[in-house]
Amino acid sequence: MICPSCNIEMNQLVEGIYECPSCKKIIREKNEEIAVETQKKEIIGTLLEGDYFHNNFSINQQYETVESGILIHKTDTRAFGALICHSTLLEAERYIRLSWWKKSFYRHAGMIKIYEEAVFNNLILALEKVYENFDEFWTFKGKFRENTSKSEEDLLKEKKLDLIKFRIIENRSCPNCLKKMNKNKSHYECPHCGEIVILEGYNQPIFNIDPKDLKLNFQANFPINFYLPISGITIKWLMGEWKALAVIYSKDNPNKKWLRFYWWVRDLKNILKYGTRRFAEDNKLGWQAKKGSGTTNIYNKELLKPLIDALKKLANELNWELTNK
Repeated sequence: MICPSCNIEMNQLVEGIYECPSCKKIIREKNEEIAVETQKKEIIGTLLEGDYFHNNFSINQQYETVESGILIHKTDTRAFGALICHSTLLEAERYIRLSWWKKSFYRHAGMIKIYEEAVFNNLILALEKVYENFDEFWTFKGKFRENTSKSEEDLLKEKKLDLIKFRIIENRSCPNCLKKMNKNKSHYECPHCGEIVILEGYNQPIFNIDPKDLKLNFQANFPINFYLPISGITIKWLMGEWKALAVIYSKDNPNKKWLRFYWWVRDLKNILKYGTRRFAEDNKLGWQAKKGSGTTNIYNKELLKPLIDALKKLANELNWELTNK
């Protein structure tokens, strides 16, 4: 509280009572202010109805409806929460949305949507790994490659991916239905199920990877512009869509680091139609930020714990089963 006479910060004597260190004036905090702060504390971390978010935050109801959600963090100018939403046009399409809001009227700042149960499970596991392997200043303490011996499940996953790649190169077998694909200028296309495999480099096949087959290892090879990655984890990788979370920093201020959620997409139309790539100068390998994803930063590591807890609560609401890899 600020002293009205001296305009300096007052010292708290007991809860609700403050003393000015300069003029020694004692002031009692208004009950309304205390009630508001108490209400904020009660709201954080609890499951709230969707109407609360529609009434207090910027959400475009023309495209999506919030069923329920949990506020992770809220100040007078910032808010961050995890929501269960569904498409306005298709109510059966339910998904998790992490939302960031800014300014005093809580305008949209950023978001990432998770539609698949397997990707959602990867997100929670990745957040737990980040929490364990970074300190409070986002300094990386982990390892990019695990020294532990690979489990039988990991070996089976690697063997599966190698087998898919071998079948594509040797027989043009579709990774989805295993039937023969047609060859085009820079890609294979399956006439039976519509699956597409992009050819890069020396006819190296690039195909969609099942989220369950991702290793969730730390890496630093991301198509990030403006900032530099320290380390991160991919939670979804398709030919045209990539989702990951990474700890990054600015080259102008290497000591300031933070966690960011990334959602990239790339337009494959030029490759499929012309057999050539037309990449802009401001993006790497054709990857661009998903439109509307905005700024999705977490600066305080201690927010990860309540975020993980909130996501697990929402998983129960959606009847999504969480597994440990």
